[in-house]
Amino acid sequence: MTWKEFVYQRVVDLCNQIGKRTFSLQELWQFSQHEFANFSKDNHNVEAKVRQQLQFLRDDNLLSFLNQRGTYTLRGVEVLKDELEDDKILEVSRATPEKREYLIETFARNKGWVAEAKNRFGVYCMCPNCKNTFAKPDGTAYIEVHHIIPMAAGGEDGLWNLAVLCAHHHRMAHFADTATCLTLQKTLLAETQARLD
Repeated sequence: MTWKEFVYQRVVDLCNQIGKRTFSLQELWQFSQHEFANFSKDNHNVEAKVRQQLQFLRDDNLLSFLNQRGTYTLRGVEVLKDELEDDKILEVSRATPEKREYLIETFARNKGWVAEAKNRFGVYCMCPNCKNTFAKPDGTAYIEVHHIIPMAAGGEDGLWNLAVLCAHHHRMAHFADTATCLTLQKTLLAETQARLD
């Protein structure tokens, strides 16, 4: 196993353990410092070697670098063990082969980011002047979390790329004409940034 493969596997293991794709260099180091040191006992500058491998993984589009504080997002794994949000995805993943065909058009999203977006942005649609909401049977407000830049188009799990929307505006964000979708995307990116500043 090469250094790059080993570092990548430790990143995947860390993301599975913390239940999200976004992690810091410090989290990776705390999680794997002992394993890194044992991987190559002749290397006396292991931390620099790990940073180098993270750069190689970025070059291979397996990681994205999010900010100047050493925050990364894992990109090379389609579904982490805790990302099976939709019961249909779980059903398909466990099904025995039969003459059935399922079409799943969405990427599995991280439940942790969904909860964080609802906690940070609230229960009202982020579209201007929209107050569409209703109470679910348990009394909590219904709201959907939307990836502003879709994961299929290179968007990432992260608060900067999430918005809370009513069901109507969520469908509009996905299925409206191109001009409407782009306008809504621009509005939501600006609103999210304003709320995070």
